[in-house]
Parts: sequence; structure tokens; C-alpha cells
Amino acid sequence: MGEIDPYDELQRQMAAAQERFASEVEGATMTVVKDDGVHRHLYFKFPRASWDWCEVVTWPGMLTLRGGLGCWSFTRVTDMFDLLRPSPGTKRIDPVYWAGTLVPGSGSEVKEYDADRARTYVRQAVADAIEAHTHITAEYAEDWLFSDWCGADFGTEAALMRTLGRFEARVDADRPTSSFLSGATHEEFVFPVHDWDLYRYSHWFLLSCVVLPWAVEQYDAALVPVA
Repeated sequence: MGEIDPYDELQRQMAAAQERFASEVEGATMTVVKDDGVHRHLYFKFPRASWDWCEVVTWPGMLTLRGGLGCWSFTRVTDMFDLLRPSPGTKRIDPVYWAGTLVPGSGSEVKEYDADRARTYVRQAVADAIEAHTHITAEYAEDWLFSDWCGADFGTEAALMRTLGRFEARVDADRPTSSFLSGATHEEFVFPVHDWDLYRYSHWFLLSCVVLPWAVEQYDAALVPVA
């Protein structure tokens, strides 16, 4: 059972976002709606992409991306395009950095609940519980958490909490009678949910982090005079 490596996971997500964009960018067009210093409005059409279109709007200290990808507003420097142009020692596609430049409450969700992450955490917690509680076995957990008929639901965070709560209650109810009669103190089994990070970067946000530097490249290339 592998543990979650956030850095490795993010690298895989970014590679998938870049691969997706490469397959959908063919035929893309740019329309310059406004171009007045750092006041810009660029409209992009992507005929091969499921998200169809997006637009980039900038003004002093701000950049907003909106469209089929979602909506995000960033702030950091006067001309936000400067952050998206090639620079020594600086990564233009850095979702962690770009998430830190977001204006709070400015648009779509940057992170989303991930059911696969939840299952990984649950399986690890169960493995630890099997070592600490004699009445919890791998077969017991499989039957009540991971079998086809058990009714466990990891699809949403709320459903996860209900599933875990039912399992905790069943584990407590199924403790051996001898443990109560002996008068010994037995710690109840509780999933350490508060220690889990159940969210990862949204694939739409990561795709936006790929689109933005590309958009600036298209804009800069359009400014180069034809020889």
C-alpha cells in the first residue's frame, strides 16, 4: 500500500495537464480585443477542446482568466504577464506559486476532494488499526469498507464521513465481550480524519496554469513585426 506523496502526485497531474493541452491546442486562435499598455483583453478559441474558449484580462496588478476552464484572478506585480514570460531560474508553470497569487474568493475552486486519496488514507488507517485492535482484521475491514455489497461511499467528503462513522460504530459494537467484563480500558477506534489532506489541485486549475504562459507566448508573438 503506497503512501501519498503530494509532490509526486502534483508532477503526475501537471504532466497529464500538459499532455491534454498539447492534444487540444491545435487550431486555437487568439483575438486581441484590447491592447493598451497593461490593460489587455485577449480572447482564445479552442475548436478541439471540450472547454471551447477562454479569455485573459489584465490591468495594473491584476490578471483574470475566465471561460470554459473556470475563473481565477491573480495579483502580484504591475504587469502580470512578466511572471509568465521566460526568466532564468523561474518556472512559469508552477501551480503552487500561482495558487499563492490568487485573490481570495475570486473564482473557481483551486482544490477539489479526491476519492482516491480518501481510499488511500482509509486503507492506511485500517492497516494501523489491525495492529492495534485484535478484533479488527483485514477481512473484517474489507467486508465493511471495500467490498461491492458493503454500501461504503467515498464519492464525496460528506459520504466519506458517513461511511467512516458507520464503520467506527460497528467496530465499537463488535468489541469482544471479555474486554467489557474485564474492566480494562480499551481505546475506541477512530479514523484520524483531521490529519488527512483529502484535497488535491483541480485539473481545471492545473490546465489553466498550462494555458496562461502559452497565451502570453501567443500575445508576444503577435507583437513581433513580420520581416
